[in-house]
Amino acid sequence: MVDLKQVSEALNSHIRPLSFPVAIRMCESAEELPEKVRIPQRDLGLDISLCHAIAMARRYGWTMAVDKYQTCYVAGISMGFLPIKSDVADGSFQASLGLWGQTQEAAAAAIANMPRFEYGKYSHVLMAPVERATFEPHVIMVYGNPAQIWVLLNGYLSGTGTRGGLDVTLTTGSGCTSHITRTIQSDVAKFVLVGTGERLVPHTQDYECAFSIPATKIEQTIKGLEGGYRTGVFRYPVPTSMRYNSQHPPGYAEMRAHLLEED
Repeated sequence: MVDLKQVSEALNSHIRPLSFPVAIRMCESAEELPEKVRIPQRDLGLDISLCHAIAMARRYGWTMAVDKYQTCYVAGISMGFLPIKSDVADGSFQASLGLWGQTQEAAAAAIANMPRFEYGKYSHVLMAPVERATFEPHVIMVYGNPAQIWVLLNGYLSGTGTRGGLDVTLTTGSGCTSHITRTIQSDVAKFVLVGTGERLVPHTQDYECAFSIPATKIEQTIKGLEGGYRTGVFRYPVPTSMRYNSQHPPGYAEMRAHLLEED
């Protein structure tokens, strides 16, 4: 198992995120859940979505788990918690609800193109701050501003030896389908522009985006971060050029000379 405390220390040192990086695991049964875990309905009396639970983990520092009763149908389908009925697969049910303002054809295409795990394979999504996780994660997820994610991206690309950059699939919502499902299925890091669900409450701020890394690649990413730091370029805060003479309003030079008695 990856040393998660070392991962957390490296991310905090090189990225300095404003919220906890999150370790995420797909669990096949409740037996995989740690003893000190909060399940929203059972422990908090709340009906919440997957992204809401992730927000609690990264902002409160809690270990959280959600199951098929989490409230977002997109997350439920993508995580394999919910079946896809025929009237959902063909988009007619969504169209009858006016869901997302989609036509039947658009709704059907959204379901067909959604990355998803096999129905029934997993029972829970488990998440916790990386530094506090007591389980082996499938994904490490970091929220940050574009400059922080740029540094993290360089660490991933250089550490894993990925050439030519990172292919990105951008959607207007359903971030969990990318930063969890796509990341695990492809074993490739994903960049996510945070969408509707995570902004409504708000769970995220306008300056935040997300980057998820397969746990299989996190040690290489950390080595890449350390190497990038040594270059003096790939650092956060991003280095700025400051070796220039200060510019001041008219009269400043004369005032200084006068006070120095150099007039």
